[in-house]
Amino acid sequence: MTLTESLCAYGRKMTAQRLEAILAEVDGVRDGEDIEHVHRMRVASRRLRSALRIFGECFKGKKVRRWRKAVKRVTVSLGEARDLDVQMDLLGAIGKGWEGEEAVGLALVIETLRCRRTSLQPDIAAMMDSIVSDGAFGEMRSELAVAGEWNGDPSALHPYAFAHASVAVEELMEHSHSVPVYEDWQGHHALRIAGKHLRYALEAFRDAYPDGLEEELKVLKKLQDTVGELHDCDVWLQRLPGLREETPAAAKAIDRLAMTFEARRRELHSKLVEMWSGLQQERFLFRLLEKLKGPRPVDTCPVKVALISDVHGNAAALKAVMDHARTNGATAFLNAGDIVGLPRPAEVISMLKAVEVLNVVGNIDRAALRAAAGKKINDRQLEMASELVGNDELEWLASLPDELRLDICGRTVLVTHASPGQEAEKLTLSTPESRLRHLAEASRADVIVTGHSHEPMSRECAGTVFLNPGSVGRPREGPEASYALLDFPSMAVKMVRVPYDAQGVADELRSQGFKDLPKDLENGRTVDKVRDAGKWAEAFHIERAHAEQVRSLATLIFDHTRGLHRLDPKDRELLEMAAMVHDVGLSRGAEDHQRRALDIVMKAELPLEEVERRMLACIARYHGLRSPRRQDKVFKGLTQSERKRVGKLSAILALADGLDRSHGSLVGGLEIATGRRAVRIVISGQGDLSLEKEWGERKAGQFARAFGREVTVDDRT
Repeated sequence: MTLTESLCAYGRKMTAQRLEAILAEVDGVRDGEDIEHVHRMRVASRRLRSALRIFGECFKGKKVRRWRKAVKRVTVSLGEARDLDVQMDLLGAIGKGWEGEEAVGLALVIETLRCRRTSLQPDIAAMMDSIVSDGAFGEMRSELAVAGEWNGDPSALHPYAFAHASVAVEELMEHSHSVPVYEDWQGHHALRIAGKHLRYALEAFRDAYPDGLEEELKVLKKLQDTVGELHDCDVWLQRLPGLREETPAAAKAIDRLAMTFEARRRELHSKLVEMWSGLQQERFLFRLLEKLKGPRPVDTCPVKVALISDVHGNAAALKAVMDHARTNGATAFLNAGDIVGLPRPAEVISMLKAVEVLNVVGNIDRAALRAAAGKKINDRQLEMASELVGNDELEWLASLPDELRLDICGRTVLVTHASPGQEAEKLTLSTPESRLRHLAEASRADVIVTGHSHEPMSRECAGTVFLNPGSVGRPREGPEASYALLDFPSMAVKMVRVPYDAQGVADELRSQGFKDLPKDLENGRTVDKVRDAGKWAEAFHIERAHAEQVRSLATLIFDHTRGLHRLDPKDRELLEMAAMVHDVGLSRGAEDHQRRALDIVMKAELPLEEVERRMLACIARYHGLRSPRRQDKVFKGLTQSERKRVGKLSAILALADGLDRSHGSLVGGLEIATGRRAVRIVISGQGDLSLEKEWGERKAGQFARAFGREVTVDDRT
């Protein structure tokens, strides 16, 4: 039995158990006499959805998507009923000992909830009948009927348990900053959902461990129960004003409930903070992931892995790379995304679906999926590519994760297309070390493999090796396809260039109606306006490290505030260019250097359209405290739409520049919370960040004016 067959045999067994747990509750839920039947079925439906997600690739065709939709309908349909059951029980417990007008009012509230719950029962009963007759549930039961006992090697499941739990742990940690903030009820709710995902992942693989992960599941259930109760308080505190309008006679009872739930929430929040602090001190999540790895099988090491990325539909280059890698001893491939492109996207997907290849999704792949769904993306190449792949290929592409976390010979490997947790940030040889240090500490990985930049890179920072194998299908610095070979456990890495028939691929692209793309492929060069702007600016003796830091911070602010500014990727590129050139005016002294930057950029020998040049010059001009004014030189010649874009981009640039006031590249991480009236930025890094905090807030004035929100900057360190 192969490793994949063993996993799928186990997956079918676990999925069958979860399906039967749902079906066992059908009669009880239909009768509606015991609320625990609803609770058990809803939990069972969530566990089944989790199993179908984890083991979905073990079932052929499109059936898994149908099954997951059918199970989700059950989860959703029981949601309100379960909430009402819990709420009525809770109010009954709270109201013991209440007297007079408060007791009468509470009874009115409970009766209001009971009437609503009773009205739901006919639909719930109909749902139960549909489960019995539903083709999806029947199909599931029929296919899983052959799932018998699993007698495989438990250690074979450990890498899968580790991978799925790692993703859930990352999700949990993304919301950890919400724990100490009492008012952040949305963050607490997200923490609750992430905790459930982790718990269900552990439950799916508990049979692979001798102790069934008993203690770990108890700890997570305790955490989940605490955050769940906190969430219940939030629901009540948000619902009570509406209940007051529905039942004005219960006003006194509702006032007392508000006080009760507020006091209970404070108590639960203190409990959560204490519990989370204890888990951090005990390194619970780290020890959990280490345990999930299990004992390392010595016979699988050493191993050679090929790292690939950015194939972009170039099947000829991919075949040459895979043949070369296998000839040189590679037994597995890790692909960092951007699979789709021209001329042969379907053929590329077919090769990457091989069992020895693990893939993540890239930003171009997401764009292709949007194009396939009929959304306008203004990219002819991707629109054509999406038309050249079938539904099966699109479904496979949509199933790919954003990242992979693996254990290879005792080394933790994180694979992601752009930087971890980001969709557009490129990690390159010029990325500030403070940024890499932040990512290394946050990722807890020995190796981080990324793509996206198309530039080969190997850097080490804070104990983590950052690798980019370059591009297979759209290489730079020459037409040869680029990839890397990585040896475990020695961590020896070799960047490799492989010749292939680039001329033939270029001819195919010409036959598809392209002119510039074939030339770029033949020459191994692509236009990089940001790189060109940086090289041009060096002639004015700019401080390159500061420019790169401002570029890094500006793009992070841009990415974290997309919903606020609603700008597009071309604007992001313009912002990066402005970050590289914003200080060219300093070549003639600090005084009035911002205005001089405008004049210098307007005369720059850069491959820009005239409108681009004007906008770039204005953004560089306004990186200080002052916002653009309608009558300003050059700015007044822009259209209204262009002026708005400049105003937003210069506000972001000015803020980023303030956050590197010391020119020490100290800030490595940004957390940004955007509300209706305010934006809160939390900076982190090494060293004294007081100057960055002070000037970040000073130069946030433009941002506040551009977006109509007050800005605060806090220092997490």
